[in-house]
Amino acid sequence: MDNGSTDGTAEVARRLGAIVVHCLEKGVAFARQAGLESARGEIVVQCDADSVVPRNWLSKIARHFETHAEDVGLSGDAKYRGEPLWHRPLSLINRWLNQISYWCLRHPMSILAGNFAARREALIAVGGYDLAFPQCGDEFDLLLRLAKTGRISYDPHLMVETSSRRFRRRFWQFLLADTFYHTALGLLFHRLTGKPIKGSRRDVRDEALVVRTWPWASRLRFATPVVLVLLVGALAYGFFMPSAEAFGKLYFATKTHEKVVALTFDDGPNEPYTSQVLDILQQYDIKATFFVVGKNVAYYPETAKRIVAEGHVLGNHSWDHSALQPIVDVREVDLAKSQATIEKIAGVRPHLFRPPFGHKTPWQMEQLEKHGMVVVTWNVSANDPKQPPSSVIAERIIKHTKPGAIILLHDGNETIHGADRSNTIAVLPQIIDTLNKEGYTFVTVPELLKVDPYLR
Repeated sequence: MDNGSTDGTAEVARRLGAIVVHCLEKGVAFARQAGLESARGEIVVQCDADSVVPRNWLSKIARHFETHAEDVGLSGDAKYRGEPLWHRPLSLINRWLNQISYWCLRHPMSILAGNFAARREALIAVGGYDLAFPQCGDEFDLLLRLAKTGRISYDPHLMVETSSRRFRRRFWQFLLADTFYHTALGLLFHRLTGKPIKGSRRDVRDEALVVRTWPWASRLRFATPVVLVLLVGALAYGFFMPSAEAFGKLYFATKTHEKVVALTFDDGPNEPYTSQVLDILQQYDIKATFFVVGKNVAYYPETAKRIVAEGHVLGNHSWDHSALQPIVDVREVDLAKSQATIEKIAGVRPHLFRPPFGHKTPWQMEQLEKHGMVVVTWNVSANDPKQPPSSVIAERIIKHTKPGAIILLHDGNETIHGADRSNTIAVLPQIIDTLNKEGYTFVTVPELLKVDPYLR
């Protein structure tokens, strides 16, 4: 594929018997799309003109696809000639992250455009290369679309040797201009607007790239740590903050002038405490929402049935309340297992999901949306898993309750059977009495949010 080369590469390739396709529209995405449209084989292989591949490169790729029928793509790695010292740790970290991502997500974190192969039918099925990314970000965009059709394998031993010219800049220039601006922000900007970010139509061979596309970047070398802190902070906020909607839609309260609140209980069933909670709610004729752990439902099936029989709502709170659940449950095993267990025992299929600890990841939120789940967290919490004194629990709830609040209490503690909830049980009548006197009415979460309690 010749995309305006000036060093005679196309002529050399032609003399060696290669079919050279000319693409007049400048930009690697245009060239790759032209190559895809010209290709006739079952496997489309990408490589850069300045890369040196091993003798068995193509045969190794072919054998991989022959023996892995479920794979739609294969990404290798690269050894950079004359790689700067500052970039070597980044290369190692990238290999580790790709391996971890492949184990967890069935695809690497990133694909290497100069050492990548995919089934032609899969590339066509996802619409080929996105021409909104003529020079930067197209690999990650393609990875996201291809991964929805099948597995993309990562083989760190499928190695090519290539030029390190793109790294022949200072670390802060590479990080700010290439990694942060053109790739990360470029992809985000395209997702939001459908357009490429300004300056992304560039020639990667241009050593003056930073000065031309980001003329004030040379003044920002000291901003690099700030940028990293902001990025890490934004990701941490989205992950740890129960009310953060950085990764997708969720409900932690609702806006209303009516003095209505939803009382919720997490981590049950857990006997004898869940039954004690149910007795108190029955005494006050209050309906609550129980976010149950699938493993506990299997252990206390009669309690789960009682919750439903008495008119309360069951929500899904994962299979085993693992802190790693939002990170590692990328194949939806946890969600499917807990949903199936709750439905088999209690006869209902929850519409609501509360992530353990309120922790969330982008892929978890995406899978929940795909399955039609409503994600619910909270905005008033007693922070009672460690059972502070009853007076503290009451103060934390009563003091912060406002109209439309979703209140969090615990009738269990993860998957610990018989976990002590006595302080919560002791103060629950006081909380109900006080809020009732203040004019509050208790409703279930589906009533508060005006959504169906269960999937049909």
